[in-house]
Amino acid sequence: MNRSRRLAAHAALWGFVAAAAFCGARPGAVSSGFSHRSHPLAWLGAGGMPEATVFNLAGFVIPGLLAAVALWSLRSALPAQARWSARIGAQLTMLSALAFAAQGLLPLDLEDPDGAANAAHGLAWTLWWSTFAVGGLALGLGSRRASALRPGFAAAAVVAAIAIPALALLAPIWWPNAFSQRAAFVLWFVWVAWAAGAANRASVSGPGSSPTAER
Repeated sequence: MNRSRRLAAHAALWGFVAAAAFCGARPGAVSSGFSHRSHPLAWLGAGGMPEATVFNLAGFVIPGLLAAVALWSLRSALPAQARWSARIGAQLTMLSALAFAAQGLLPLDLEDPDGAANAAHGLAWTLWWSTFAVGGLALGLGSRRASALRPGFAAAAVVAAIAIPALALLAPIWWPNAFSQRAAFVLWFVWVAWAAGAANRASVSGPGSSPTAER
């Protein structure tokens, strides 16, 4: 089961990359004016775009659900010496995966930029990065003494929790928003794969080997 969750994390990453590359290169997307240089990926799943449903499923829903599967065991894999905040953080990171998947269920509406559809998609996107930011910080800071996890796990969680919202919100000030959004998504998937590997290692090592938990 642990190995399957790790495989789910890698499938989520490469499935997302393949969906973005394949759907973005389709003649229908190109003829509609889509460009990876200037448009957000959600554009491919917007109402009226060719094969929008395919991208929403392959680019958002399925990778997001696979990421949630990969992170499902993270909380239970935390050693007993991990703080309660780390356990809450692990749950929040899994919630971020569900929010990522929700972006495909709440597609954009290019004909009504200020409409309810775009607001709903924006909310899912905001929940994705914000729940991960809070969860990653709590997970990293609360698992600093969790020796059974992969070396550098706590630091990686904190760095990712800061870097991903920074890419999503601040990086567009200096470079194209389309690039920063894609970088944030890929970094998130890479972290999911890293965390799944750490959970697998902790499970093999025997999580909860310490008799007392740090409060």
